[in-house]
Amino acid sequence: MVARPGPLKSSCNAGEFSRDLAGKVGLRQYYSAGLRFKNVEPVPQAGFQVMPGTAFVGTGRSALARHCTLPVTASLSYTLIFSAGWVDIYRNDRTKVASVELPEITSGLLPGLEFYAEANTVGIFHQDLETLRLVRDGEDDSVWSKDLWPYSGIPEIDLGGTYAKTDDIWNVSVRWSASVGVGLSISLTVEGQDTKALKLVDDEGEPMSPDLGTTLDYQRWATAIQTELRSLSTLNDDVTVIYDESQTTSRFIVFEVTFGGSLSGAEYRVDARIVNTSEAAALSYHIQIGETEGEPLVSETRQWFAGMALAQDRAIYFAPKVRQAALSMSATGEYFQLDIRAAGDNAARLEALRTQTSERILAVYEDKYLLVFTDLAEWFASNRTIAAGQPLNWVRTSRNGIVPNVPPVEMEGRVFWVSGNDADAADENQGQQLLSAAYDDVSTKYSSKPESLLGQHLVDRVNGAALQRKIRRNAAARWWLPSETGRLTCALVVLDQDILALVEWIAADGGKVRGISVDGQNQVWVSVERGDTVTLEIMEESHLNLFQCSLDLTTDLAGEVTGLELHEGREVWAEADGFILGPFTVSDGAVQLGDAYDTVKVGLWQRPVHESMPYYRLLPNDEILQRPGRIHAVTANIIETDSIAIGANGSPPKEVPLLSASDPVNAPMPPKTQKIRVEGIPGMVDGPTLVITQTRPGRLRVRDYQPEAKL
Repeated sequence: MVARPGPLKSSCNAGEFSRDLAGKVGLRQYYSAGLRFKNVEPVPQAGFQVMPGTAFVGTGRSALARHCTLPVTASLSYTLIFSAGWVDIYRNDRTKVASVELPEITSGLLPGLEFYAEANTVGIFHQDLETLRLVRDGEDDSVWSKDLWPYSGIPEIDLGGTYAKTDDIWNVSVRWSASVGVGLSISLTVEGQDTKALKLVDDEGEPMSPDLGTTLDYQRWATAIQTELRSLSTLNDDVTVIYDESQTTSRFIVFEVTFGGSLSGAEYRVDARIVNTSEAAALSYHIQIGETEGEPLVSETRQWFAGMALAQDRAIYFAPKVRQAALSMSATGEYFQLDIRAAGDNAARLEALRTQTSERILAVYEDKYLLVFTDLAEWFASNRTIAAGQPLNWVRTSRNGIVPNVPPVEMEGRVFWVSGNDADAADENQGQQLLSAAYDDVSTKYSSKPESLLGQHLVDRVNGAALQRKIRRNAAARWWLPSETGRLTCALVVLDQDILALVEWIAADGGKVRGISVDGQNQVWVSVERGDTVTLEIMEESHLNLFQCSLDLTTDLAGEVTGLELHEGREVWAEADGFILGPFTVSDGAVQLGDAYDTVKVGLWQRPVHESMPYYRLLPNDEILQRPGRIHAVTANIIETDSIAIGANGSPPKEVPLLSASDPVNAPMPPKTQKIRVEGIPGMVDGPTLVITQTRPGRLRVRDYQPEAKL
């Protein structure tokens, strides 16, 4: 029985699904997904293609390394590879320009390093490391200088120590005219609390004229004011009021109000007024501002900030070690100036998500509103602008949290991040997931949703990320997600077409990806560990490079290629003047191609594999008929392909011959764009699947395929 064409035709744009979804044919994306997308990626609405290869750039110092990108101009950027004690710096043309010794960076600090890089400056952040700065010489990029991050005006706050305190002191002056009669009354307001009106009285308690007052009368008035202030709920007996006789002049006296003892170290607001006549006036003014000296928010003893981001032209330093949920925001346009004592909306400010919280800020992102990601939740400041005189209103959007060292990114108008436990989490069953959020004007909040439920197995122990913008041959950006196991997952997002696909890029020869970054020219740099060797490689699209860790070499007249010591003992393939040759085993740093060629690219090859979801027969009532079946034929549309192998039902894939009689005999076969058909595929299994792969390197792009099955 031949399968009906509709539901079994696949566009392959849903990516790899978890195996526990096999047979869940009710899923809308079921026939557009696959059990395996290994080194192949969806081309949205157009099947799949081989993922990029890589070219060898240099040898790494260690498998424990962190990448950082310094964009300088539209045509110039640098990739910095940090390892214990060193940073190696490469220009975007793949030239190594410098190595700088950094003894401050130990292997223990490396996993937690955060970077901020712009123009000619790279900041290196870690809570246990005084912030370092690398500065590039604009005239000679082989010269890089190292110094400390030039913080200025670090806020001094109460961090739980014992600090010197200053009393808050106010003067209250009273002036009256000659026409004032008896019963002059004064009232004070402290921190919004009012005293009752207090009259100037003589020693018998009778109201008197201020013109007749003596020192004892004014002292009695001061004592009455002091008693009333001490009765306020916000004050106590540590507030004192005295009559300052030294400032007395004609019809003018002054009281001094001091907030000392337990009230010392804070600033108060005092207002005074005469309440029963317009012929007299009272004026309050600060003599000494009460403050507690405190200590710097970050220092050698209290440690440092965890990282930095930019928002609204301010540097946002986050998670100082002593206040994990705090943000220190620089003055506008002055990224090192943190002095919160300055006035004006553009001045620096110090913020915290909550006065007391156990959360730790792990990332800050500027979207429509300022977003802050912690280990437990996500927050946004509902203020449209950051101004020193306006407190930020922090609103929690969800309780998912973010993974350390995996910064959020924006794709298709949504903010994406990875949540869940980090590599050291005690609860290994907690898992990770890929989420996205966008601001909802109706609910006035960020609404988040999970994005990786169907391919959850590929989002596990993620410990890094790099976003590659859309490239010419693909309709989607690539979000590369390496994990501590060495696996590299790629997420492709086209939200307008409701597409989010997860696939896996496998490093050849059992390699493990240990670091990844995208430079200013949209090139992907990866550090790969293979055995005892760590290599720095740069991705190249499959139409340029089919291999990994490839080298561009030449042959001698006898056809021998030398300079392959990097791949000693490994199996390699070669593309020589367009011909695919191999495999060869490297011996003494050389391989023999059998003939002389002008241009030769030699490298490792990782077989690409796409396996469809299992096929089942559906009965009219949508029940699944569980019985053995087989895919006996398949029709596929290929584009610019010169190597393809197809198998099904668990049988080994077989090469599909593409060579035609019209092809030249003395030149490489031209890539084929055509419909191919394979028949007579053996085997019978429960839930048969189709496998499209290769038995030798070559360009491969499948627009779609239509299996024919007996189910």
